[in-house]
Amino acid sequence: MNKIRLALSMMLFLLVVSGISAYKNSDEARNALKSADDAEVIKACAYLGEEEEKKAVDDLLNVIKNHKNPKVRIAAISALSLTEEKGKPTTELKNLIVSEKDNTIVYAAIIGVFNLQDFENKATKEALDYCDQNKKDDPYITDIVARIKKALKK
Repeated sequence: MNKIRLALSMMLFLLVVSGISAYKNSDEARNALKSADDAEVIKACAYLGEEEEKKAVDDLLNVIKNHKNPKVRIAAISALSLTEEKGKPTTELKNLIVSEKDNTIVYAAIIGVFNLQDFENKATKEALDYCDQNKKDDPYITDIVARIKKALKK
């Protein structure tokens, strides 16, 4: 699990470093989320995450729900989790966790839910409980859910 977390962190770091100067402002980056170029969308996600851009929540959710490339979706989940926006992002990530077949996306979404720290939202508990009941076959998801539940008890 540490290797996956390290790889995701390194990917986001590299994208942030390479993408920060690519946009003049957040509106430009939000427009880039509609690009057909996956690398451009990932750079836009990294920029918006670094800027903690709350205005981009709906745009990022659109990428998460509709983009075909899992790497792009993970970048959008990461950016969304950095907005620290409560409510809708947590609920939408929970909905994604319940409907998604790709466990890499589910893993990223669980981390996103935790990073949003919207612990009063019932969707947080629902997401964790869903994974406990339905994702037992994935050791990475099982591990991260157990760690999050342990952290929440403290």
